[in-house]
Amino acid sequence: MAFRTEEKELVCAVCGESSVQTVVAEFDPDTSVPDLDMRPDEPHRSYTKYWVMECPHCGYCNASIDIPAEFTKEYPMSDRYRKPGDDLAGRFMKMSLSCEKNKVYNEAVKAALYAAWVCDDRGDEEKAAECRRAALKVYDTHKAALSEDQNIVLLAADLMRRSGDHDRVIREYRGKYFPSALYRLIAAYEVGLAVKGDSSCHKADEIPGVEIR
Repeated sequence: MAFRTEEKELVCAVCGESSVQTVVAEFDPDTSVPDLDMRPDEPHRSYTKYWVMECPHCGYCNASIDIPAEFTKEYPMSDRYRKPGDDLAGRFMKMSLSCEKNKVYNEAVKAALYAAWVCDDRGDEEKAAECRRAALKVYDTHKAALSEDQNIVLLAADLMRRSGDHDRVIREYRGKYFPSALYRLIAAYEVGLAVKGDSSCHKADEIPGVEIR
C-alpha cells in the first residue's frame, strides 16, 4: 500500500456548503529520490493530485476546503479566480491564489509549483514555465516574508532555472550562503546547470557529494 484514499464529507469554509471529497487517509513513508524541486517519484507521485480540493458550490480551492479563508465567496467566484480553469493544473493555481490571499505565502509558491508538475506530465513546457513564473511572482512579491524560509529560497533557484531565467540563478545563487551545507551544495549545482543553460528536470541524487537515503 503506497497510499489509500477515502471519501469524506467536508463543509466549505467559504460558502458553508458541504460536499464529498477524496482525501489521502494513509500513505507509506516516502523513500523515493525527489527531483530538485522536491517532487517525489512513484508511487508517491500518483497521489499529489489529491493535494488540492475544490468546492463544487463556490469554487474555493485549497489543500482542504474546510481551511478557513480571509475572503468571502465572491472571491472564488470572480473572473480572476476562475481564469486558471477547471483542470488539475487550474485547481492548483486557484489554490495558490487562495493561499496568497490567506497570507500563507510559502504554500502559495508550492501550489503554483504543483500546477507546473501537472503541466510537465502532459508535456506542456510553455504552460509549466508559466506556472513556475507565477510561483516566482509570489516569491518576489512577498520576499521579505519568505526570506527566512530557506526551503523556499532554495526552491526559487529551481523555479528560475526550469522557467529559463538562467542569468538570475547565476546572479543570485553563485556563492550564496545557506546555513545548511546540503543546501549550499544544491545551490551550487543549480548554478552549474544554469551556466550550461540547462532547464531540464534533475534528481537530487545527481549532485556530487549528496547522498539520498
